[in-house]
Amino acid sequence: MKKERWLGLIILVLSLSLFGCGQATETSTDATAKQEQGETAKADQKQTEQAEQSAGEEGEQEAAEAELPGEPVEFEVVSTASEDAPEDQGNLDVRLEGEITVNGKNLIIKGQSNLLPGTEISNDVNVKGYNVWGYNEETEVAGDGSFELEIKKPDVKNTIQVELYFKPEFQSERIKKAYGENGEKLTGPYVYQYLDSDEIKYKAAAYAYVDPEAADGTKVAFETPKWDKPDDYGQPTIWIKPTVSKDEKHLYVTAKSNLLEGTEVKANIDIPDHWHYGYTDNTQVNPDGSFMLQIEHPKDVEMYYFLIQFVPDDDMWPTVTEAYGAKGEKLKGDLVKVKDTNDETVNMIEMKVKITP
Repeated sequence: MKKERWLGLIILVLSLSLFGCGQATETSTDATAKQEQGETAKADQKQTEQAEQSAGEEGEQEAAEAELPGEPVEFEVVSTASEDAPEDQGNLDVRLEGEITVNGKNLIIKGQSNLLPGTEISNDVNVKGYNVWGYNEETEVAGDGSFELEIKKPDVKNTIQVELYFKPEFQSERIKKAYGENGEKLTGPYVYQYLDSDEIKYKAAAYAYVDPEAADGTKVAFETPKWDKPDDYGQPTIWIKPTVSKDEKHLYVTAKSNLLEGTEVKANIDIPDHWHYGYTDNTQVNPDGSFMLQIEHPKDVEMYYFLIQFVPDDDMWPTVTEAYGAKGEKLKGDLVKVKDTNDETVNMIEMKVKITP
């Protein structure tokens, strides 16, 4: 009887143990399955969210494109200029080079310089016989010394003079310190004087001359000045050596002289036994005493005189007044002529050039 009771007890204990183990195994398996299901669900949710985000971005892009007015336009992103600076960047012996490309009704100017980055470069346009304005632009020199401007092309019939210039007086304090408050530190062939408020100042400038009938794509380089200053430059005994040329419309007189830079010379003509008007021109003498004057050909004449004149007046540069006298009293040489006016008598310079068409 006791054996049966012990046998029954052992069977009961074994049954309970087996039941407990089975229960534990089942619970662990269920937990693993649930974890795997959760991870799968999360992955599916992430894929869904990514798909929805991508679809949303595409929708936003399509909506943005749909909101743009007009038709799509092809475009190109142009990178900024290289920052590779020229070896002489910042040198006081300045360079100002470049060329003009005719592009329909516009002139595109691309250039290279050794000016400091951030220097402002401007342009001016002049046409003999025309009053032109509104053709001025400005830009800054890039880190590699390059610059670019685009201006309108004047609707004219005479040669278009385009001037590029840099004036330190209008620059930042950094640039003024480098080149001088009024450009007085500038050196080299690109340097010109100019008058501002009765004070002589200095600029760097370059010039190009565009044919108004030039075809699209025509390129014109800015000239590199080559000055040949005479030994007696600025002396009061004046001499002038002219050279004459012509085209279908104009007569050109290019001259060398020892006149000071900034001296204003004028062109007039004298036609014997004829009344005439409008045949005039004026210019300022270059840094080496050279200059050029032009007039239209007088019509139906066999001979005329081209007059090159310098008449002292109140508008002279202070350097010119000091060299030649307020009334030309210091002038000397064979070209000196006395000129009487209602108010005063002055000494002037006049050269007569006989022209036989």
